Formats: sequence, C-alpha cells, structure tokens
Amino acid sequence: MKVRKIKKILEADKIAAGEVVDRPANVVKELVENSIDANASEIRIIVRNAGKSLIHVIDDGIGIPSEDIKIAFERHTSSKIRSIQDLENLSTLGFRGEALASIAAVSKVEIISRVEDEEKGVQLIIEGGKIVDKKRISCPVGTNIQVKNLFYNLPARQKFLKTDATELGHITDIVQRYSLAYPNLHFIYHHNELDILNCPASNDLKTIVFHVYGKQIAKFSEQIDFEEKNPYFKVNGLLGHPEISKKTRTYSSLFINHRYVISDLLSRAIQESYKGTLMVGKYPFYILNINLDPSVIDFNVHPKKLHVRFEREEYVYNKVYNIIRNFVEDKFIVKEAKYISTELHDFVPKEEKLLEAKKEISEVKFKQEKINQEKVLKTEEKIQLSLEDQIVSDKPIEKLPLETLLREKYIISENFPKLRLISHTGQLSNKTYVVLEGINENNEEGLFILDQHAASERIMKEKFIDAFKTSKMNRQKLISPLKIEVSPSEKIFLESNLLEIRKLGFDFQRFGGTTFILREIPTVMGKVPKLNIIKEIISDITEIGKDKSFSEVTEEIINYLSCHKSIRGGDNLSLKDIRNLLIDLGKCKDSYHCAHGRPTIRFFSYKELDKLFKRIV
Repeated sequence: MKVRKIKKILEADKIAAGEVVDRPANVVKELVENSIDANASEIRIIVRNAGKSLIHVIDDGIGIPSEDIKIAFERHTSSKIRSIQDLENLSTLGFRGEALASIAAVSKVEIISRVEDEEKGVQLIIEGGKIVDKKRISCPVGTNIQVKNLFYNLPARQKFLKTDATELGHITDIVQRYSLAYPNLHFIYHHNELDILNCPASNDLKTIVFHVYGKQIAKFSEQIDFEEKNPYFKVNGLLGHPEISKKTRTYSSLFINHRYVISDLLSRAIQESYKGTLMVGKYPFYILNINLDPSVIDFNVHPKKLHVRFEREEYVYNKVYNIIRNFVEDKFIVKEAKYISTELHDFVPKEEKLLEAKKEISEVKFKQEKINQEKVLKTEEKIQLSLEDQIVSDKPIEKLPLETLLREKYIISENFPKLRLISHTGQLSNKTYVVLEGINENNEEGLFILDQHAASERIMKEKFIDAFKTSKMNRQKLISPLKIEVSPSEKIFLESNLLEIRKLGFDFQRFGGTTFILREIPTVMGKVPKLNIIKEIISDITEIGKDKSFSEVTEEIINYLSCHKSIRGGDNLSLKDIRNLLIDLGKCKDSYHCAHGRPTIRFFSYKELDKLFKRIV
C-alpha cells in the first residue's frame, strides 16, 4: 500500500461543525442557551420550513459589544470561560465557544446586537463562515439573530434531514424543555407564522406544564422542594402521580443546574424510586432540576452537551433515589385517596338532596343485604357438597347453578394436587387461555389452547390493515365530540398526518391552539373510549412516528391500535364470544400469529398425550 502524504483538511470547519450542528434543533438549542446566558427575560423563536430555511431568535438580553461581535463567530472564543480550570465552576449553559462558529460555517447568518451603554448596535452578515458585511445600526438592547438556508453549502448533510414534521418535532421538544427549565422567562415560539407555544413568565412551574402538556398532567403533578446545605444538594420541580405515567421517558425532563441533560444514572434512580406504584412497562412523568456543586459534574462529555458524568456516581444515585422515594411514599402511596375522586362539579346535587339520596341508598342496601342473606342460607341448606375451598365470585350466590358451584370448588386430598373442573366455556381461571378440542390440518384429533388476546389482536390488525388500504374503515360518529388538548409536538404530528389517521377511522379536526375535536372513531373500537385513553393513543402514536414518515411507521401504529383495542388477558368471555373469536380468527390471512409475531393457538394431539401417558411407545 502506498503511503499517502498527510495534509491539512480543506474546509475542516464545516466538518467540525457537524459535531455540534446536525439538524435545525441543534441551532435552536445553542441560540436559546446563548439568550438565557445573556439574562434575557423574553425569548422569541421563529422558524420557517422546520428551521431549514430560517431560524430566527430574538432576545432582550445584555447583547454583544460592537468590538466583540466579529470575534464571537471565531472558533473557541467565549465570554464565559478563560481556561480549563473554569469548567470546575461552570454556571453558564454555553462554554466551549464552538456554537456560533459552527452555525456560521454551514449557513447564512445575520445578527444585530446592542449593549445598553452603546447608542447604536451592530449588524453582521456572514455566509459560510465568511463575514460579508458589518455596519452600525439602530436597534433595541439585546440580540436578534437569523440563521438562513441551513446546510446550503453542505448538500450531503442537507439530504439527510428528515421531513418537516420530524425536524419541527425536535425543535419543539427543545423549546418545551427550556420553557420548563426556566419558568421565569417568557418563551414565544412560531412556525410559518403559526403560534405553537406561548409560555408567559411565571414562577409557578405547574402553569408552564399546563401550557405545554395540558390540564391533566398539571393536575396530577406534585411540587417537590428539597434542599440540603452541607453538602449542597437541591432538588425541585414536579413529580407525576402514577396515573399519568407514560410508555416512554420522552415526556419527562431532567435538568442539572438548569441545563437539560440525559443521564441513565439519574433516570434509573427515579424509575427505581417509583417501584411498586407503576404498571410494568410504564415510566414516571417528572420535571426535575437538580442543583449540585459544578465541580463534581463534567458537562464536557458530549459535543452537544447533553450527557454528563459525576465525580461520585453512587452518592448522587442514592441521594436522588432516597429523596424521591420518600416523596413518592408520602404523596402517592400514603395519600393515594386524593387521586381517586372523580370531578363531578355540575352534577353534585344540593346538600338537602344529597342527604336524602344517602338515606335512600342506605335503606336499599340494608334491604338487599337481608334478602341476600336469606337466599344464601336457603341455598346452603339445599346444597351440601364434600368439596372445599370455594373460589370467591363477584356473582351473587343465589344466581349460581349447581354445576357452577361444582366447578368452582377444589377437590382436596392428601398427597394429591389441588384440582377443580374448568369452566363450561373452556376459559381458564387466569382469563387468558381457552382450552378447546378439534382436528388439525393433518386430520389429527387433539387439544388446542387459544391465547385470547393474541387471537383478538390478529383479527384487529387485519381489520385495520384492510380498512387503511381501501380507505373504507367503518366509523361511528360521537354524539358528543371529544375536545382534546395535546402537547405542541403531538399537535405537529396530528396536523401533518390528519388524512392518514382518518384512514384508520379517527376523525380529528383542528379547533385552535393545541386543541383538537374528535368527531368519529372506528367502529371496531366498540364503545366510546374515555378521554384519557384517546390521549394515550395520541401520545403513543406520536412517539412511534417521531423520527419517521407516517408511511414508514404505518404498520407499527396499526400494531399498537390492534393491541390497544383487543380482548385482553383477564377479560371474561362467554361461549358466544369465544365462538365469534374463533370464526373471525379462521378468516384471517395469518391465523397463527398476533400483530407482534407471537402464536395465537397451540395444538397437542391425542397421540402426543398417549405417548406422554405411556399408552403407546
């Protein structure tokens, strides 16, 4: 192999810029952080074409002195640190001095800025890292920066950008995070002249959560404030009740000294502190700011400053776990009752009627209990069985026929398994599997075991797929349309995919702001779902389609909807339900696998059973 001469890389600044800027959201993040560091009280973010053609950030911060504005766009220049030792006492969001240089290298930049003690500000125009114009200009105190035609000089990078909906989702995510981290600042965010987010300055984090995530999330979130002075350790923010737990961590935000970070260590600590209160596969909702001594944190791990390291990881993990665990036990376990009440408001009767109603209910209950006791005594006198351990049933005992009573009692005998008969439907007591008998494709007789959820899921999937392909999903109109508040990122996803979502049977219509009206649902969903179920569906399909086009994730979304509306493990089925399930499953193109590839039914031939019992060799 021929040895090649080492030479300086041409346009290395553009290559290096890719470490800091790989999509419009990175630009927004860096510019917003600069505005926060400049002590702005209002930050206005305007983007066009998901930031590909324009990212415009205006703040009322301290501005950049005219003599410094040119050097601000050179690599490794900063007003925030002077040497590596300053990293040990870092109090700003920006510190490397790479952001503006990287942004200018791959776009066309126009910046106007003025400081308070100067009469006029300065305007600087940069294209591809080269200054093309500089002049004095009248302007307010603060900084007004426009980043145009991102990656215009890097077509290879430009072609890897995702759809506008995806890129806009990432930008929205960043703006939301910082509005939550700094509730004392006013964030205004527009896309193509449409108002996406307007979070007025507020010292109340719950108010900001209401603007970003809506009423339910704000309602089921509790304020946490913990402070320890020696050693310094402070945790404040909001922790969500298990009622609003999510299927991913996406909605939660973690800040270290008000910097948005990703930390597997702290995420695990928070997840563990909720142990015993969450369903399997669910993650807690939280917005937490942890204040620590900057000298024990290393923010300089990742080019985008998202990941952090701690000097004493075990100490930080245990500290966060214990603080949050104590809070969860106090607020969400001991005081659980406060979360199970229903909002009645207009439906609550007046005090006099309420007392009357209570009295009537008590009398009816007393009479009913007396009748039930008499019937139970009569039934017990008639039926004397040498069986024990009757299963407790929700059904009144007087309605249970003798055969049912026989099935529900275990046969107890020493040195023998505890056995009872299966139900007349063949559905086992865990309400997940159904035992059947029949003949397989090889004409063998035997025993079949059906997974009721897997079977139902397969049926639902094929119904959704057929309807989506033909645009003939049967829909039912809601008598009372549902008014649904969504987050800004969910709004972007819905608006971008309204036609595709309608093919699945959901008719969402824009109402204004971040509110939609749901007028129709697919008939396969059966009864009208509760509002929180629809919100969960929107949240989950938004997460599925976050970084991809709808066509790429259509099947994944259909799988999700199929699973969501299927018969569940635990659902009690009648003979008619089971028969209909088998008929529908038999009509499927793939009767033997659920939407996720698991088996729907298994067969054990009598021949295999004979071998098992050594009846044949």
